[in-house]
Amino acid sequence: MISNLTRMRAIDDAWNERDWAAYEALLAPDLTAWAAGDEGPHGRAEHVARARRFCALFPENHVLTQPYVAAFGHGEQTCTVARLRGRITGPVRLPDGTEAAATGRSFDVAFTTVCRWRAGVIAEQYEFIDQESLRRALGIGS
Repeated sequence: MISNLTRMRAIDDAWNERDWAAYEALLAPDLTAWAAGDEGPHGRAEHVARARRFCALFPENHVLTQPYVAAFGHGEQTCTVARLRGRITGPVRLPDGTEAAATGRSFDVAFTTVCRWRAGVIAEQYEFIDQESLRRALGIGS
């Protein structure tokens, strides 16, 4: 039997490989996903669209899973903490609507994902990226 932590690594591997079909296949059709800083949740289609936009903006980014900083779970719950590394190669739209130019600077930030699984797919997800460290590393925003 495949554990949910193994499935979590599979979705992170799909992200790293930009295999969007495999990525989406691990998300429930009725996914409820929360990202730190958002006003409310979003669903599967928006979650995949956000992942694709992030990877277009930071094409060299990777979630480091070998090993995770921490990975644990029990039953339908999992939590992983990983390093997210990449480099800014295109302009970034800031929350205030302004745009920061590509700097070529790299980042290495903490990325935490808490999930509730149902029948082998993520039904509910909470994402936390260290936004302040990301902005500081990229030299953008406050």
